[in-house]
Amino acid sequence: MVPSKANALKIKIAETISRITPNDIESIGRTSSQLRNVSAPLVKEHRKLLKEFTKLDVDIAGAAKALFEICKRPWVALYPRHLEVSANRSWRTLERPRNARQTALLGDVAMKRSLITDEDLGHLILKTGLISPQDACVWTSAISSGDEDYLFALLLACLSNVQRFVIRPDSNKMEQVKEMVRAIKVHWPQRQTLPELRIVHVVEREGSRSCDLEMFPLFAAIPGVEKMHGSNLTGMYRDCYRDGWLTYPGASASITHISLETCGMSVEGLEMLMKSLRNLQSFRYVAHRAGWGLHALSALLKNALRTLHTLELSTGAGSSRYIGPLKDFTALKRVTVDTDMLIQRGKLQRFVDLMPASIETCTVAGNNLTRPMEEVFLADLFKPSFYYPHLKTIWAEDSWGKRNIGGDRLKFQKEFHKQTAWMMRYR
Repeated sequence: MVPSKANALKIKIAETISRITPNDIESIGRTSSQLRNVSAPLVKEHRKLLKEFTKLDVDIAGAAKALFEICKRPWVALYPRHLEVSANRSWRTLERPRNARQTALLGDVAMKRSLITDEDLGHLILKTGLISPQDACVWTSAISSGDEDYLFALLLACLSNVQRFVIRPDSNKMEQVKEMVRAIKVHWPQRQTLPELRIVHVVEREGSRSCDLEMFPLFAAIPGVEKMHGSNLTGMYRDCYRDGWLTYPGASASITHISLETCGMSVEGLEMLMKSLRNLQSFRYVAHRAGWGLHALSALLKNALRTLHTLELSTGAGSSRYIGPLKDFTALKRVTVDTDMLIQRGKLQRFVDLMPASIETCTVAGNNLTRPMEEVFLADLFKPSFYYPHLKTIWAEDSWGKRNIGGDRLKFQKEFHKQTAWMMRYR
């Protein structure tokens, strides 16, 4: 049956909406019975694409298939919200499969590639606005041959609605990915690529002796990113100079959370990374792998004195240094530190000399926190001259578990100030 002109127009409108704002197609179908019938196939396709592409966890073959699908159906690029790419140092290009599984994947990729032309791929490359026409042929050839670096870089640039990105370099420098991130930064705000990106994870393979220290600060500079996570990012001190840490302009001012786990970065590199931060609310730096420790924390996080509310530090036994008092952090609520970080000239400092009045929870970790040291740490906490109105618990954490060491003193302090406030009211 040939549809009437009115129905043909409705179908055309529904298709246009599904290609531009696919999330609205279900709402359109609920407006009337006629539109529901017209949009039913589009709603079915929309739900299928949501299930398949909302979360993309791809390797080299998966990235190639996703890109070729986007070439065939451009609106597919609107669906991914989470993108995770995993490199494989033993399989950098699709031209050399090493086992039966890789051979089968190569067959799937070849089938997807046969459905599009070089012109389609070239159009997708130029559509990003980040690659010059002179380099388009190079990119087309590299992607057709299955180069891992080019595939990941182009896939990242094509997905405008990605909110969370995870990259696992596997000891690969991935220069094209870094160049793409630099291009995104340079063209901002005239061309806002990745406007929805909020969370980035840079995760190196556990046990890796070499990694790309530049990847983390490059992604941290993308405008709009709020949370940065780095894991297993290790390297010698001179790598920070070679990879550009000390000449880097700094992270995006929108960042509120930084987490570095099992890393070996220099204090100077961290200072340059965070010099432009103004809204940092959480800083986590644990499982250190270098031969030095953090020091002068108020200088490292000097731009976050009024915004930081969560702090977790652990550089390992033998690498810790005295971090200095935290009283300048007026918004600090939760602190977790090693015992060694609170020792200055062989003496554990008192809680009342270290912590701000805003503190709510404090955790001191390490097996070297003895009972006499606990008494020194909690000294004068019960005195009326020191008042922490928001403090709930002080924890000591070691290999045997976690215990509350400041409960009695806090109870006495709160009762004293409660009685004092009552007396002042009816004086």
